[in-house]
Amino acid sequence: MRGVAAVVDTVGRAYYAHMHTVEQIVVIGSGNWGLALAGVFCSRHPVRVWTIDAEVARTLDADRDKAGLYNKHPIPKEVVIEEKYATDVDARSALFILAVPSGQVRAAARELATHAKHPLVVTVSKGFDAEKQCTMSEVIRREIPDAHVVVLTGPTIANEVAAGLPTRAVLACDNLMHLAMVRDALRNDVIRFEVSRNPVHHETCAALKGIVAIAAGIADGLGLGANAQGVIMTEGLRELSVVASFFGIPENVAYGISGAGDLITTCLSADSRNRRLGAILAEGKSLEEALGEVRMTVEGVAMSRTIETLWSLDVSIPLFHSVNAILRGEVADVRKELCDLIAHL
Repeated sequence: MRGVAAVVDTVGRAYYAHMHTVEQIVVIGSGNWGLALAGVFCSRHPVRVWTIDAEVARTLDADRDKAGLYNKHPIPKEVVIEEKYATDVDARSALFILAVPSGQVRAAARELATHAKHPLVVTVSKGFDAEKQCTMSEVIRREIPDAHVVVLTGPTIANEVAAGLPTRAVLACDNLMHLAMVRDALRNDVIRFEVSRNPVHHETCAALKGIVAIAAGIADGLGLGANAQGVIMTEGLRELSVVASFFGIPENVAYGISGAGDLITTCLSADSRNRRLGAILAEGKSLEEALGEVRMTVEGVAMSRTIETLWSLDVSIPLFHSVNAILRGEVADVRKELCDLIAHL
């Protein structure tokens, strides 16, 4: 990995001799994750956060010094908060970070395409488009064919990043020049970046981990204990590796920070939406009720439905299959389902 990083740095220096560097960062989306990234990246570049409308922008700006409805941590005064596209931004000198829920990525990308030519875009959504069977970077490329897309993924709980707690993440792009440019632009003291040339590999692993976190949340909510959760995480990692292999994803990616690292983090963190959904389901509530309580996109739900096809192809994913059955309301006794699964894995 150090060798790859050195090559990226070398290519980056050559690239900058002929191209402008990023002069400003625009975060499209004002959820916890978008605000956390804005706070981290504003130390080196001017940062704008674009909200869905002027009312949200005013609320965030008024509450920037304290935790509010949208932000869990104070927002640095250096971050400009405004309604999306309120300011004309030159795409040739801007880095756009698309930080909206996965279900909104297509619409956000389509809108960006009408305002920017050849935009440099970083996607930070960890979902999967079940209908089109593609990752978020692929969704963006379909909507903005001339975009330069980089993936940012890994064990990155938004509240911890906003609090300045350290972590590592992956920046992935098939174009070495754009990878170098983004890595340089996003250097900071909180997130250390590894680099990769295979964005879809990392996105797929990141999307799979949510299924395991749902199972861990259910087990915790049922009071099955740490032992059961440990078994679930172990099996979840095995199944992630099996699915990765099926799709030709190298083992080192599955067991790297975008796979195993993100899986463990999401299963353990109280801030994990997937884990929280599982805990609510353990109370006997329906999927619709649980999603209503979480009030945010839970990426593991859509991915669970997507990956179920592999079960019919005899791919060994019993945990993923059980979680999907629970989410579909097909399991009468969830506690027995998980206990039986743990006993027979």
